[in-house]
Amino acid sequence: MEVNGGAEYHCRMIAEKLQDIYDVEVLTSCAKDHITWANTYPDGPGEVNGIKVRRFSTDHPRQRRELRKISKKINKATTLHKIARSLGLLNAYERFLSPKVTDKDYENWVRYQGPYLPKLITYLKENEANYDALIFFTYLYYPAIYGIDIAPQKSILVPTAHDEPQIYYPIFQRLFHTPKAILYNTLSEKRFVNRLFNNDGIYSAIAGVGIDAVKPAITPGIKDILKTDSPYIIYIGRIDAFKGCQLLIDHFLKYRDDNKADMKLVLVGKAFMQLPADEDIIHTGFVDENVKIALLQNAKALIMPSFYESLSLVTLESMAYGVPVIANQNCEVLKDHIENSHAGFLFNSYNSFKIAVDTISDPGFDSTELSLNAKKYVAENYSWQGIIEKYNDAINYVSRR
Repeated sequence: MEVNGGAEYHCRMIAEKLQDIYDVEVLTSCAKDHITWANTYPDGPGEVNGIKVRRFSTDHPRQRRELRKISKKINKATTLHKIARSLGLLNAYERFLSPKVTDKDYENWVRYQGPYLPKLITYLKENEANYDALIFFTYLYYPAIYGIDIAPQKSILVPTAHDEPQIYYPIFQRLFHTPKAILYNTLSEKRFVNRLFNNDGIYSAIAGVGIDAVKPAITPGIKDILKTDSPYIIYIGRIDAFKGCQLLIDHFLKYRDDNKADMKLVLVGKAFMQLPADEDIIHTGFVDENVKIALLQNAKALIMPSFYESLSLVTLESMAYGVPVIANQNCEVLKDHIENSHAGFLFNSYNSFKIAVDTISDPGFDSTELSLNAKKYVAENYSWQGIIEKYNDAINYVSRR
């Protein structure tokens, strides 16, 4: 499965750990690209890393034109709704001024966004009795939105939620009150969801993932991979403006030009945006796990520019290896990681970004304390034993075992 991080990788890791206890089967799409949801993998049953995987083809790829049109209509209504609520005028707004967004509009939004998998939902309806528990990853998409209604009494939601426009859509009020249990990634995610949906009466736990710091079986030569022996900072994940990557590139190029610094920016992952043709920006594309770990271990710091995260696996992986993290202060989850661990730096402007990069670039900088803090934070909060115990408790709860 060609993913370096995100909810897909999160789901895969949990499935691999749970297979030691349960008979696990993953129901998913045939897509590899979340931008188009085009079918890539073969339809039907298969196996990945010893886990049964049953794939369902999407009925159509993402309908971009229709999605833009319906999103504009819904977002306008959602924004006005939030303003009216904040002013105490919600009743008057809904009675006289509310734009007419119908249930059908929301249904179309889910369908246009994709992955549109009616065959998966049909299969689950016909076979749910064969499963003791159903675990849905990520609140935002069709499989969770429609699948969680099939057997809510034995459903667990792993929402991977954060403060984004879509989570305010009314359809999610129902979703976040439907499952028997919810497993959050962080306390800040739980606080946000409980505040927004008033659903703290549902069984829940802070589970997240476990992180193992494992050295590569074969450590590739960094100079051979990057074709340079210059120091570098690294970003790992989906290379997308939505993930803050344009901000990162802008800050880096300004830093390079202002300081004439011998520093590279290494971007690891698939690019979903246009990257500048610049010799100091190195795009490796997707790499295997050994190469990823080697690149991370030898970086001056990991940069996490994202505004929206529900956990950030790569941040925790970086900490597990004792590599400093420079993270976007405007993301509550990343801010909590840095402040609770004392293992990195926060930035919310070019100046604070420059201060952080200056610090880790200083020849006299000693990262020993940051490294020890980082490893301690991960060991105390993200051990696999504790995580799987929480999943096991939730599964026992919903299956009444």
